[in-house]
Amino acid sequence: MRVRRYEAENMASALRSIRDELGPNAFILSTRRISRKDKFGRVKTLIEVSAASDVVEVGFNRPKDNDARRVAPAGTGVVGAVHEPPSVAKSAQDSDVLASLQSQVELLKSDLASFRGRQPAQALETIKEEIHELKDLVGFVTDQWAEETVKDRGPILSALFRRLKRSDVDHRLATKLIAVTSRELAKCAKIDERESLKVLFDVMKRQTLTAGPIELGQSGPKTVVLIGPTGVGKTTTLAKIAAHYSMFSKKKVGLLTIDTFRIGAVEQLRTYANILELPLKVADTPEQMRRFISDFCDMELVLIDTGGRSQKDKDKMGELLNFVGGRDDMYYEVHLLLSGATKNRDLVEITREFGKVPTDYVIFTKLDECNSFGGILNEILWTQKPVSYLTTGQSVPDDIEVAEAGRIVEFVLTNTFSKKASGASCKAGTRS
Repeated sequence: MRVRRYEAENMASALRSIRDELGPNAFILSTRRISRKDKFGRVKTLIEVSAASDVVEVGFNRPKDNDARRVAPAGTGVVGAVHEPPSVAKSAQDSDVLASLQSQVELLKSDLASFRGRQPAQALETIKEEIHELKDLVGFVTDQWAEETVKDRGPILSALFRRLKRSDVDHRLATKLIAVTSRELAKCAKIDERESLKVLFDVMKRQTLTAGPIELGQSGPKTVVLIGPTGVGKTTTLAKIAAHYSMFSKKKVGLLTIDTFRIGAVEQLRTYANILELPLKVADTPEQMRRFISDFCDMELVLIDTGGRSQKDKDKMGELLNFVGGRDDMYYEVHLLLSGATKNRDLVEITREFGKVPTDYVIFTKLDECNSFGGILNEILWTQKPVSYLTTGQSVPDDIEVAEAGRIVEFVLTNTFSKKASGASCKAGTRS
């Protein structure tokens, strides 16, 4: 067994060093906080992590006939047919992992007890730091567990699991997808890489929720509100949708904005309105917004643009709730816009905070800027919110398409972006 000790500024950094040196099967023995002086004499608080990895001696002897291995008969179609009984070393490793988690929890408890004599703000920041470190440790351990679990299913499914991980699919979701794929493959007469990938594609496609285009009402206008954090492209997306319904579907469309905070926001939307020859109204209060919606009673579609705001800005989030939080007196459809290029952890926080506004659908934007696409699938599976549209660039009205499950899964499995052929991107219609 190789044992190493690491010092780092935070748990995430320590875990990266452990994995780089000891490999993915390393396990944590203990953690503690220490103080060190830098070269300028300043005292810094670091985290010290002791970790270990089993060293397996590789021999060259042929396995004996009584070697404890079970091989499934040929043609049974069982995925991962070769199994080894769990070793004592692995059981000990699991125990060490649990012990390290318990050690971290006890460390957190002792720190919490020491916070009583500190200033509230200082104590809160330290608590947040401890929680993040604990989350990193739990994520590291569960990630290892997921990889070990999938290994038992054979090399083909292990390779598919790694493909999902490369696309940043959450390891818990990836493990579940591989488990379902394994069960589906057990029904197949022939199992190879091509068939396994096809089954995984079908499994992911079935679980990817999409909504189709905005469906217009039979009587009265359909009102749609676009919300989301700063910089996700709400105004541009609204202009793309407006262009498709007004220019190509020949529908009567009205535009309304409550984004009066951002400099130039109204003028940007007014420019689009003038080009498309659509009416535009600007509302400063929730009462004005409701009145203007009523004024658009002769329209078939009313699109409402909202100001971008940080999910951390409680005042701005409260303001958004005042405008679109309640629907008792008026129905409108709410679409949450998320950038496909946003990190997984940030997506979770954004969705949690904007979820305080009753949301019907999700629009993923800026797919052309993505380095990986797993975050899109994570969001769909975690929130169970259908996706209505995908945006693939800044060109109005071209760079938008109605979300299709197969297209999203293709992005995730290939981890490659490609645009649809011109003219096939976004068509108004009805939802299935």
